[in-house]
Amino acid sequence: MAETKIFFPADSPFLQQDPRRERWAIPYNFECLNARVENLLWRHRDAVAGKQVLDVACHMGTFSYAALQIGAAGVQGVDVEEARLKQGRALFAQLRVPKDRYSLEAGEVSEFLQTLGDNSCDTIFCFGMLYYLAEPFGLLRQMRRVARETVLLDTFTTAYCALQGKEAPEILARIPDDTLLELPLMMTTATQARKKSYRLPHSFHGENSELSLMTFPSAALLERWFEALDMKYRRLDWSPYIGRPVHWRDLTGPRQKKESHWADLYACGVRLSYRLSL
Repeated sequence: MAETKIFFPADSPFLQQDPRRERWAIPYNFECLNARVENLLWRHRDAVAGKQVLDVACHMGTFSYAALQIGAAGVQGVDVEEARLKQGRALFAQLRVPKDRYSLEAGEVSEFLQTLGDNSCDTIFCFGMLYYLAEPFGLLRQMRRVARETVLLDTFTTAYCALQGKEAPEILARIPDDTLLELPLMMTTATQARKKSYRLPHSFHGENSELSLMTFPSAALLERWFEALDMKYRRLDWSPYIGRPVHWRDLTGPRQKKESHWADLYACGVRLSYRLSL
């Protein structure tokens, strides 16, 4: 694997304070975060440097901070979880980021986008957000309206339903082979609304707890949506970070997950990234 450019050193407070750093799927640890910033932002710095960026579901503002490192003219982050935003503002202040270069605002993303005018920003980041909405196409349509030039998207696809969550074994049993996942389809599952460090929007009361819906479109459906919205798309290449060939069924058990590498998810198409040009 190629040597990765360092945007967040090992002692970065963004790494030290992120509660997501130990999870198996796309952890916010030193290696994974720096590789993702490199591939999602640095390799597309023409869409970041000198641009006004909107970072939806920004959490602590980690990618917002990286965008400013790369030279963004300004960054606006929005997230539903005020506690994470407060944590992010403290980190930006600690690292002496000028206050006139960023804002981190609380709000439900779809509602927030509705308040913005057409072509309100140059570039939108949508990393790890799309699958948390009951209607992901609606979010794509809103981002298409608000962004002037580019949307950078990173998301899970349908196979993730068979890997994670209480319903995963049943879903796995209903997928006879990969041909099903190659169709333009979307799977929907229920999940706990309250996560370790954030709460999902649009929750409802289940039998014993508060739940939210997660939706996972296949790559074929995503790309049909892009075409319907007249968005030119390019799937990003993760091969420089991939160390082995892997199939998504190799990640079904607890031991397999524990022994996996974060890039395995990109290697087998469970996680995909796109540059969308408008």
